[in-house]
Amino acid sequence: MYNWPVKSIRFGTGGWRGIMSFDFTFPRTVMVAEAVRRYLVEAKLSDRQLLIGYDSRFLAAEFAANTANYLAAQDQPCVVFSAPVPTPVCAFGVRHMQASGALMFTASHSPFYFLGIKLLEDFAGRAETSTTDKLTSIIHELEASGFSPPALNTQWRGETVDIREDYFAHLDTLVNAPALSTLHDNYLYAAFHGTGASWLDEYLRRKGVSVETHCGERDVLFGNLLPDPSPVNLEALRKDAADGEYALLLATDGDADRFGLMTPNGDYFGGNEVLPLLAEFLLTIREQTGALARSVSASHMLDAVATAHNMELKETPVGFSYLGRALRDGALIAGEESGGLSIAGHIPEKDAILAILLLLDLLATKGASLTELWREFCQQFGQTVFERLDIELSAGKIAELIDRAKALADEGTFMEQSVSEVISIDGVKLVLESGSWVLFRQSGTEGVLRVYIEAPDQRAFSLLRKSVVDYLHDYAAAP
Repeated sequence: MYNWPVKSIRFGTGGWRGIMSFDFTFPRTVMVAEAVRRYLVEAKLSDRQLLIGYDSRFLAAEFAANTANYLAAQDQPCVVFSAPVPTPVCAFGVRHMQASGALMFTASHSPFYFLGIKLLEDFAGRAETSTTDKLTSIIHELEASGFSPPALNTQWRGETVDIREDYFAHLDTLVNAPALSTLHDNYLYAAFHGTGASWLDEYLRRKGVSVETHCGERDVLFGNLLPDPSPVNLEALRKDAADGEYALLLATDGDADRFGLMTPNGDYFGGNEVLPLLAEFLLTIREQTGALARSVSASHMLDAVATAHNMELKETPVGFSYLGRALRDGALIAGEESGGLSIAGHIPEKDAILAILLLLDLLATKGASLTELWREFCQQFGQTVFERLDIELSAGKIAELIDRAKALADEGTFMEQSVSEVISIDGVKLVLESGSWVLFRQSGTEGVLRVYIEAPDQRAFSLLRKSVVDYLHDYAAAP
């Protein structure tokens, strides 16, 4: 008899996700829902509606309906979105409807056979660690008590909601819509069969922007690709669309909280580039003020903007719950290298739709292309060389590798390079006297080691990268 090692329910930086019908099952999602219900009772929030959202993945709507039916039977008020929605729209719904929070059924940019739950709290942002720790404890109690969910019921007949017009009206307060109407170029939008379709493109069309949507229809296999706006995926799409005339390729992931952009000549713009560009835009053209926040893994180009404007720079662990906290504490803008950001006045949750709209607002206001603006930005602030390596490695090996790196840094050097600072808020980050840095951390959503490298120029980058590769060779983990 087989005894497959089903993974325990664990909330990482992107919530809890698992393989459908293996880790992620109807009974287990009901158990999570029961834990959330008990938490809401304890937090004295159970009298307020709990929103239930879902993306366009296989069975996502059915999981959402079954969960809502269970909660309603336990006297927890629920309202379910009438159609698949982006995660940031679900988060906006929490704030707009003053809900107790939301359960968003999505696996973001993971492969098609995954599904997950992102828990949004009553402040409209990602659940913080203190909350997910409580939920994990409750789930363990339920497992030990032999909790048994009721029969499957995937037909929701309760209240549904559609907040498209409210969300669009809110975007109008954050984006200069008249400026967007001056954009006369054509744009190509890749939704990767996710929930961004009919949201980003629809908003742009309402403002008179010409946009062609690719991969906008629902496909639970995501066209045999990851629903991820990565450089590799955008490059493939760029080549397919080589004969078309467009100014910029826009893209969002499966639940539209991550973005990526690519110019017709193949230059990629992700969080590392867009975050400092938009920070400079908000500080100068918008004349706003506030701290600038980034995750520990993001480029230090944002630091240069903060220094130039004498603004505080906040560095957080990876995960938007930490960046959301920075926004709630008064930050002007917060973002991460993986393509997620948000701003003051919006939800403390990453929103790819808003990020792309703000960037187009910047292009329209300046009357320049993204390539021209980036060249101008780099002339003022300089340009770094950055790379992220993802390496499959056991959890034990990752811990050993990180501990050894810390030990080397404590001695003042890493692979014969002088260390000026050690940051241990998430993994270990070694900042070198040359201005270069390297971060080793375990992914919060996948069983991989993530290695981030940044240097002020190509020579320093090549030197550091070689040192990192030599170090990884000791663990049979070379990229």
